[in-house]
Amino acid sequence: MHTIVDRLLMLACCAALLSGQPSDVTAVAALLTAVTVSGLNGYLASPGFRLASIAAYTAASAVWPGFCLFFPLVYYDAFAPKQAWWALIAAAGLAACFTSLPVSTALIVAVLTATACALRHRADALGRSQTELKQLRDDGHELAMALQQRNRELLEKQDYEIRLATLGERSRIAREIHDHVGHLLSRSILQVGAIMVAQRGPTAAARARTDTDAQEDLEQSLAVIRDTLSQAMDSVRASVHDLHEESLDLRAQIEALARDFAFCPIRLDYRLETQPEKEVTYCFIAIVKEGLSNIIRHSNASVVSLTLLEHPALYQLVLEDNGSRASGEAEGADGLGLRSMADRVAALDGQFLIRRDGGFSVFVSIPKGGRLHESAGRRR
Repeated sequence: MHTIVDRLLMLACCAALLSGQPSDVTAVAALLTAVTVSGLNGYLASPGFRLASIAAYTAASAVWPGFCLFFPLVYYDAFAPKQAWWALIAAAGLAACFTSLPVSTALIVAVLTATACALRHRADALGRSQTELKQLRDDGHELAMALQQRNRELLEKQDYEIRLATLGERSRIAREIHDHVGHLLSRSILQVGAIMVAQRGPTAAARARTDTDAQEDLEQSLAVIRDTLSQAMDSVRASVHDLHEESLDLRAQIEALARDFAFCPIRLDYRLETQPEKEVTYCFIAIVKEGLSNIIRHSNASVVSLTLLEHPALYQLVLEDNGSRASGEAEGADGLGLRSMADRVAALDGQFLIRRDGGFSVFVSIPKGGRLHESAGRRR
């Protein structure tokens, strides 16, 4: 678009020079030839054709001086980058111009030719800038897509770690039920069976002659106990296989994270009276993990405060440090860690705020009874 405007400007300036020249067939032929050469060079963009056409037009100007008036329009394409031959042709054309035209007209043509050179270099610079801008835009789009993919991978990795902790807790409970409770119930069943066998021995037969009704009542009671213990054993076995993910203890996980945090002293204030929903539990654990990790990597804090509060309608988490370097600045204002936290909270219709005054603070509030919904392009 810039080159078209420049060509029209040069054409107008060159046509204005015709006003001081006698109108003849040569002037009209020069105008039509110059427009044709300039149009073809702009359309074809062929270096070979450009050299041949401009050289032919310059040679024609030696025969018909009127062609010299349109050198600025024709030479506009000769000034394209990486065209080493343009200087020789332009010099030859200007020499022909000064020998065949009045000095004043020749000077105007020379000035317009220099203007055409400047306009051509400006248009080429604008073209390169637009190309670089498009490349930067494409690179930025690809980088944004890569960051989104990386963010999803980080979230999936956090979920995987939390699930491993959950499975470990389930395995521990299953082992306790199987090793302790199951052993006691099995022993009780064997003991009851032994009592029933003993009741069928000679002593039981002797008692049957004196008190048959009492013996029948005893055997019936022992049978009920045996059946009850058998049912309890079956129930325990079923529980081992039907443990749910709700067995994840938020308090135990938070206390473990605080206990393992050795970067600086941490004050933990856990005041949740009830166990939050599974989604909220996962969210709080992931945020505390990411927040403590950011403090270790990016902050120079000397003390950290972690508070979990329960209100009538919502749960609240506050993680603060007193460092002079914010624990989120190393990743940028929209770092992956902070976006990960914000995405998790937003998926539960919660509020996520950060503060950098006097340290770095993370404030999270999630309403009770909220359920995870599709957010940030994914579904957990």
